[in-house]
Amino acid sequence: MHVDRARELADAARVISDGASHRALFFEGDEGIGKTALLIELHRRHGDSTVCHVDLATTWAAFDVLNHIYRQASGQGIRMDSFRALKQRYGEVPTVNFHGMSMDRSHLDIALSVNADRETQNSAMSDELVARLAESATGSGSGSGSGSGPIVVLDGFDRCEPPLQSWISTSFLPDLLATRRITVFLAGRSVPSLSHPYAGAVRNLILPPFDAATVQEWIDLVGIEELKGSAEELCSRLDGLPSAISEFLSHFTREG
Repeated sequence: MHVDRARELADAARVISDGASHRALFFEGDEGIGKTALLIELHRRHGDSTVCHVDLATTWAAFDVLNHIYRQASGQGIRMDSFRALKQRYGEVPTVNFHGMSMDRSHLDIALSVNADRETQNSAMSDELVARLAESATGSGSGSGSGSGPIVVLDGFDRCEPPLQSWISTSFLPDLLATRRITVFLAGRSVPSLSHPYAGAVRNLILPPFDAATVQEWIDLVGIEELKGSAEELCSRLDGLPSAISEFLSHFTREG
């Protein structure tokens, strides 16, 4: 069950329709506060646009992020022939993780060379992917930034590996935002800090716990007579966390 976060959803709608000065919203909040549910609702509401969703918690490398978006964009009708050709040319060159590793000088040189090649290839593929996404916005007929461009949704930023976080923060997000035609929604317990000039294209929103009035609306919506009037106590007991309240009400419904 989804409980609207009316303010955040309205902010997102303004960003998509070019009613805001920024092109990205970063949703920050504690575990269980409803970040993923909010992104899912945004995806549902704006499905008439091209929407590409990546769960960073289950994504290990930049290549995987790019590949996920490529597949979703292709499936929604965006021409990705040039990106596919670039991807096939480079192939899936592995990234070497140096954490906890020991190696002699020759093996270290090889590993550094592999990572350098991977970074060059990721940069080229990212540029091509972003160009194709941006082109799909200008090709929609308006050509004036009317908000009809694609949407990239990145969930679980805090749960991916530090190298991937660094690439997203310093390379991929700046590439996306530089086009001024792609909307970005990102969520995590912590979110990226972008450098100038890209920081001005982003608005950070901290998701608060639900208050008693919202919980009471939810109780009324579910229609559990026995819980009417107990929103204050329920909200206090579960710290206003949507995930905890949802589980509580689901359990109560099953028991009832």
